[in-house]
Amino acid sequence: MVKNGKSKKNRLRVRRVVHVPLREVSGICLGRSGNNQMFLIAVGDRAAKIAWFALSGSEEVQIDWHIRSITKLPGSKLPKHNPQIEAVCADGGGRILLLQETPPSVELIDPEALEAVASIDLAVEGRDKIARAWSDPKGSRGEGAVLLPGAHLLVAKEKKPAALIEFGPPHSQSRGLVRGGALADGERWPINKGHHRFVALAIWRPDKILAKTCADFSDLEIGPDGCLYLLSDKSSTIARLDDLPAGGGTATLLEAWRLGDLDGKPEGLAFTALGRAVVGLDTRKARRNVVLLDPAIAPLRDGGQREPEAKQSNDQAQGGSKPGDLPVQMQTK
Repeated sequence: MVKNGKSKKNRLRVRRVVHVPLREVSGICLGRSGNNQMFLIAVGDRAAKIAWFALSGSEEVQIDWHIRSITKLPGSKLPKHNPQIEAVCADGGGRILLLQETPPSVELIDPEALEAVASIDLAVEGRDKIARAWSDPKGSRGEGAVLLPGAHLLVAKEKKPAALIEFGPPHSQSRGLVRGGALADGERWPINKGHHRFVALAIWRPDKILAKTCADFSDLEIGPDGCLYLLSDKSSTIARLDDLPAGGGTATLLEAWRLGDLDGKPEGLAFTALGRAVVGLDTRKARRNVVLLDPAIAPLRDGGQREPEAKQSNDQAQGGSKPGDLPVQMQTK
């Protein structure tokens, strides 16, 4: 909680480490197929590839990563090298959205149909500071994304200045984001095939406490508790944010957690079904680049309320597994 103008930072510890066969992991997310099978999906900004493996409740399962080149998909405009993919998220139809920083755009990929469904240019109109920074070829743009209902998209602008931006079709109305208001599990993101242009419908700037706690915005994710979470690379912090009112305004910090020592830059954020944070790392080599963190910070309990962090079952306290947790093997640091 935020007290006396300062955020109380809890400290998260590394529970497990995973090797992803990608260099410079820049985004991760959980996705579901049509039969409700869950996958951990990772992307890097060095090459236009995605990596994924199927989740299981077993701690002993051998991780079987699958790799696919995106540039070979019909309709994709992503370059083979240095595509600058900074974030990934998935809808309930198993489709994957990839966020590019330069040019500022997204592609919606259907891995089952083996095609790029839609490409969307992201524009911030006007001449204010954020619009100028967004249009500057050397400026900082999107680093994280969350799918919203009505084919809207929430994007984290990394820095100079950091902000949250809601994009949607021109002349549509801002939706904002309240707890539980992101695209629902099992729902497809309602976008037509082809090329589109989205514009900024609302902008939220961090308040002083959030700006001090998170020096930059590196990724966004919705937790199992329905809340919006923000990852900061420079501050090595995960933050839970308050609701974002429709039309823009201020992004407010509710609670923050400091990451432990990590061998790489934290650039991707996801959550297990039990509410543990999973962080993707930008490392020099394709190893030790995804970590599972303890304790759980966004678990559910009956009624959709957050589980108190100090309350753990015996198997959780002893490092046991439950269905839906990340099935990764412990590796020594």
